[in-house]
Amino acid sequence: MELGHVFILLGMGIIVLEVFLPGLNFPVAGVAVLIYGIFLLFAPEWALPSALIAGLLTAYLMKRFVYKTGLDVKIGAEKLIGEHGEIVDDILENNFGHVTINGERWQAKSSKSIKKRV
Repeated sequence: MELGHVFILLGMGIIVLEVFLPGLNFPVAGVAVLIYGIFLLFAPEWALPSALIAGLLTAYLMKRFVYKTGLDVKIGAEKLIGEHGEIVDDILENNFGHVTINGERWQAKSSKSIKKRV
């Protein structure tokens, strides 16, 4: 087994590692090592430059399209703050009641009394 094959297997292993340890930390290194191994087999003089270019390109694409930095992503109840819904039962002042938002039933708190419309 040539050194290029070892790097190809190592690169694929690093990429597969992302499945078991998610967080988008491994694809950049995995792609760079994989490209390095491929070029070691077919064009050794271009192995290092192509691996660096592939790693930088992968890092750029990940940052641009996958990480979506700058977006304020909210999940769960946080994303519902300020949304409009229907009251399921009356909510007394500074008390909890239930509302339906987007077809889902949620517990809600209000600083004012809110009566269910009939």
